[in-house]
Amino acid sequence: MAGGEKIPNNNRRIRRTPAEARRLILEAAEADMARSGPAGLRLEAVAKAAGVSHPTVLHHFGSREGLIRAVSLKTVHELKATLLRVMDTTPATGPAAVGATFAAYRDGLAQRMIWLLQSQGGSVVPMSEGGLPTFDELVEALHGVRQRIAGPDAQLDIADTRRVVHLTTIAAFGDALLGPRLRRAMDAAAETAQRERFENWFGDLLALYMSRRN
Repeated sequence: MAGGEKIPNNNRRIRRTPAEARRLILEAAEADMARSGPAGLRLEAVAKAAGVSHPTVLHHFGSREGLIRAVSLKTVHELKATLLRVMDTTPATGPAAVGATFAAYRDGLAQRMIWLLQSQGGSVVPMSEGGLPTFDELVEALHGVRQRIAGPDAQLDIADTRRVVHLTTIAAFGDALLGPRLRRAMDAAAETAQRERFENWFGDLLALYMSRRN
C-alpha cells in the first residue's frame, strides 16, 4: 500500500490488567448465564464477549465450573454488600432491609445459589470462601443494630442473631423459588401485592424480635 500505511488489525486483543480481565470475564459470563443458565455457558463465547482469549479465561477461573462458581459467588457478595449498606443507613430491620433481601433472591440470587451448589457437584460445602461465602459480617452488623435498639445494658446472644440471619436467608430463598406458586395470585398486580404483604409481615416479626432486650 502507498506510503507504507498499515491496515489496523481489528482482531488484535487489547492488553488488560489481570483485575480488568477478570472483571470483564465475570460480566460477560453473568450476561450469558442470565440468558441461558449455566448449561448454555460456553467459554469461547464468554472470551469473545469479554475481548480476551480462551486461555485467559482458563487462567483466571480454571474451568467452566470454576467460572460458574465465581459468577454465583460474585452475586452473593453483592447481596452482602447491599445488606450491609442498608443496615448502615437504616437503624432498624424495617421494610428496606427485608425488601432488599427478598428482592435480591427474587432477582436471581436464589437461582445462582443453586448453580453454585451444582458447580460443587451437589456436595455440601462449608460456609467459606471455597464454598458459600460466610455471612459473619451480616451477623455482626445485625447484632450491632440489635444492641443499639436494646440499649448498652442489654444482654444479647449473638447466636440468636445468627439464627435471624439464617431464618431470613431461608425465607427469602424459599419465597423466590416457591412464593408465586404458593400464593397462586390471579395476575401480576395481585402477586406483587400479596408478596409485599408477606414481606411486611415477616419484617414485623423481625422488628418485634429485634426490640427484645434478652
